[in-house]
Amino acid sequence: MKIRIAVFIALSSIATSALAASNRISNGLIIHSSGEVAIERQNGRIVRPTGGTPIYPGDTLRTAQNAQLTIQCADLGIKSIASGENQLNSCLLAKEESKSDCSADLVKCPDRGDEKITWNSAPIPYIISPRRTKLLDSKPILRWNPVAGATSYKLSLRENGAKLNWEMTVSGTEAVYPGEPPLKPGVRYRLIVEANTGASSETPVVEGDTAFRLLDEGEVERVKSEVGAIGKQVPNENAQKLAIANLYLNTNLIAEAIEILENLQKAGVETPPINRALGDMYLEKLQLVPQAEVYYSKAINTANPDDIEELTAARYGLGQVHSAMRNNLEAMKYLRMAKDGYTTLGDLPMVEKVEKQLRDLQRREERK
Repeated sequence: MKIRIAVFIALSSIATSALAASNRISNGLIIHSSGEVAIERQNGRIVRPTGGTPIYPGDTLRTAQNAQLTIQCADLGIKSIASGENQLNSCLLAKEESKSDCSADLVKCPDRGDEKITWNSAPIPYIISPRRTKLLDSKPILRWNPVAGATSYKLSLRENGAKLNWEMTVSGTEAVYPGEPPLKPGVRYRLIVEANTGASSETPVVEGDTAFRLLDEGEVERVKSEVGAIGKQVPNENAQKLAIANLYLNTNLIAEAIEILENLQKAGVETPPINRALGDMYLEKLQLVPQAEVYYSKAINTANPDDIEELTAARYGLGQVHSAMRNNLEAMKYLRMAKDGYTTLGDLPMVEKVEKQLRDLQRREERK
């Protein structure tokens, strides 16, 4: 059974290019709902929320008798809407993240520092996790891309650029760091994976762009305290996990936030907004295009046909994915659908942004 629970993914943590340019900036999301609930947008549009539906300033939150909503605001504060109430969204507006406006050619955005990978045929064990993240756990799960024909992988770590005295050889594409030698807070680490075919994760990587580090002791104590507060405020176990994932994202614990959401999906907690949020994290935070494609596609496949907001955001994400993969025609297809959706939603800044990306893609296609 799919559970109707949601997670607020903070705009400051995973805001997509779409949100950065949009005049509709979310200031919270539902983390738990039960019974008959609805959101009335400021323009009068009625939304039947599923797990992860965002709320915006001016929204009215409606709960029927025996229904309830719990929301997490952008400042991580948690509020409950009792049954039989119509309550104006009282969350404060999130601070919009400053972000450069890249062209449609996402893999070459100057502020991204991407790996030089041809995503359509990446024959290397590129790092999936941990990369571009802080960590709470000093024994992280290590994950990488499988290489065709490889039967084993040698793992090693670099500590501030120097090789750490640790190696491990495994046959699969996942392992757990054993904790010895212990990782130290504040130090930049990079996972290196070498397949027995000779392919290496280092080959196309710009130095430092997959680095990770542990939180320092002060940060660890703060996060643990906030996790404890969530446990006291949110009685539903799955909602707790989703709220904790959001807390992790706000602390740049991206790998562990993704782990929580992916484990919840395996347990049956799967909604279009959660799928889209995972797509956003993989694309915008980790620059992992293939993984982003998987989750944007899931978001589209699990959304109701009348869920214009989620379909539009996921289609926009797929447009960015196919642009990065140099699939110009597919990128234009999804961006045209996204443009139609933003037009219906009245989001004119996004309509203009998508139109520019379509023009850029058309020129790129003509140069082929």
